[in-house]
Amino acid sequence: MSARGTVIKRGSTYSVVLDLGRGPGGKRQREWHSGFTSLKAAEKERTRLLKSLDDGNHVAPLETTVAEFAEKTWLPGLSASNLRPSTVEMYIRSVTRYVLPHLGQLRLRDVSPIRLKSWLDQLKASGVGDRTAQIAAVTAHKMLKAALDLELISRNPADNAAVREARPHTKAPVPTIWTAEQTRAFLSSQKDDRLFPLWRLAIMTGLRRGEIAGLRWQDLDLDEGVVHVRTTKVVVSYKVLDSAPKTEKGKRAVGLDPTTTSCLRSFRDAQVKELSALGKKWSKDDLVFVREDGEGYHPQRLRIMLADRARAVGLPPIKLHALRHGHATAALEAGVPMKVVSERLGHSGIAITSDVYSHVTAAADHKAAALVAAAIDGAESQ
Repeated sequence: MSARGTVIKRGSTYSVVLDLGRGPGGKRQREWHSGFTSLKAAEKERTRLLKSLDDGNHVAPLETTVAEFAEKTWLPGLSASNLRPSTVEMYIRSVTRYVLPHLGQLRLRDVSPIRLKSWLDQLKASGVGDRTAQIAAVTAHKMLKAALDLELISRNPADNAAVREARPHTKAPVPTIWTAEQTRAFLSSQKDDRLFPLWRLAIMTGLRRGEIAGLRWQDLDLDEGVVHVRTTKVVVSYKVLDSAPKTEKGKRAVGLDPTTTSCLRSFRDAQVKELSALGKKWSKDDLVFVREDGEGYHPQRLRIMLADRARAVGLPPIKLHALRHGHATAALEAGVPMKVVSERLGHSGIAITSDVYSHVTAAADHKAAALVAAAIDGAESQ
């Protein structure tokens, strides 16, 4: 290794130490870049740092601005990470539009809680939506945490209580969903639709649209009546990419009712006949739901198709995701335990399910109160 740059291991991580020679008074100057989880990553960073020194482009950590860190270190690291492409796109969009224009010129060490609070107040005052501002706050926190992990700053100013309080706290609005009667009417109207099995599967399982679009025949066990969620289609700049479910809980097995299982079995048989008629391979990806030409559906196209079909039969047009909410609502109202509903939906924790469907559980709670009162008051009157 060059004497100007050394990689050392400290605990479970690696650090790059640059030797910058002697400074004023003859004191040896060293610069630490820490937090690398592998020797390979540290070696790569050492090479980059030494090149920046040779080219005269090196910026000492204490002088690094938010923009320099974001553009040279954090954003390139995101692209090489295991994050979903759609998540990376969200961070890039947020940091470019809402973080760097306000904070980019600041040195990392000068980003303070009061400066972050002022920035969030400015975002809200400028008319930026609460959800957009919330994502911007999360993005800034994540970026500053990365700077802390690399020991470019001594603390994360976004962890300050006043900053957390200034962050918009949004809750997803309760979506418009169909009643049980409207859902039955829709299914009845689509009996002859080529994609009837898709609509029924969405209604009866609560699968996300990307999960439905990415479903393969090998993921369906029709003998056991189970669909295994292993792949999802994500949309990045309208381009469709394969991805793993967002969380480990997203990889799940969802039980099918007998009617849906039978429907899918018949659909598979019909698809084999279509394949034979076409005289070509139906789908190189073994997708369950494909267009007449054998290609998969764009997830956003499925949303449009559902809305068009709903309008055609006089029903309120809803998003495909609303079928997922309808499934969860029907399950909870039928008395299915919250934990079971959470697992079927693939939520990362039961708290998320409880929060999203608090309106359903509140109604169930009032119904329970009435039932208990009726039981007790009835007992007293006897």
